[in-house]
Amino acid sequence: MNPWLFMSINMTIVFGVLMALWVLITIIHMIDPTKAKKES
Repeated sequence: MNPWLFMSINMTIVFGVLMALWVLITIIHMIDPTKAKKES
């Protein structure tokens, strides 16, 4: 398998997961900002 292809697929997956987590955190802050502030 081409190492460049493998690397690009891995980076796409990593960035996709990071974006999903960022969206999830943003939604949680919008729904309940006081709970999010207490946790941090």
